[in-house]
Amino acid sequence: MPAENKDNTRDMVLRISPSRNTLMVEELKPGGAVAYKEISPLELYFIINNSYTSRDLLRSGFLPENCLHVSMSSAERHFIVWNHELRADITYKDTKYPDFPLPRLVFGVRMLENGKVADCSIGVVADETPTPETRMFHYPFSNVYEHGKVCSGNNILPRYRKLQALKHFPRYLLELPDNDDMYSPKNNKLGLGHKELLEHLKDKDPAYYYSGILIPSGTTLADYICGR
Repeated sequence: MPAENKDNTRDMVLRISPSRNTLMVEELKPGGAVAYKEISPLELYFIINNSYTSRDLLRSGFLPENCLHVSMSSAERHFIVWNHELRADITYKDTKYPDFPLPRLVFGVRMLENGKVADCSIGVVADETPTPETRMFHYPFSNVYEHGKVCSGNNILPRYRKLQALKHFPRYLLELPDNDDMYSPKNNKLGLGHKELLEHLKDKDPAYYYSGILIPSGTTLADYICGR
């Protein structure tokens, strides 16, 4: 039976069928009659999207330097920050490596409404001006899951009252004491252990990562952004 609810005054029921990947809309008509129409999930999306008429804007505020992407809701904000610095002071267990060379990194940050960093991720990108098609590589060090999320352990992530201050987050994170958690020799071309890799790299130029160390992950910067 065709739907006749042109003035949107009749009750509507939406039934979901995961096995068929479809949705059934039921229109309840006077006298107990029911009209049915099957729609796809994509059609439902467009129905909801076209019905949203609010003109309210969520304002980002002044963004931090080298911010590539931001998405937000009323409760939290997600940032992707490109790290322009290719050296940092790092610590592995009891050994300090000042001015240690780094590949080109991007940082994903999930920040709560009060400015508290809730969690973060690290990605390794090609040494070029970033675009959505920029290639990604496996992170060669430790404390980072395969999908990029950082295990910060017992370290307390900071709170930033001003978004501009988020530019300091990459250096803060890189300078946290490191260990062997989630380290894998498979993530560097030479198959070196963590300590061996650090000793091998400490006097190298950052460009050496791309010729001698990094292994492509088969993903792009767009994939990394969508995964946040």
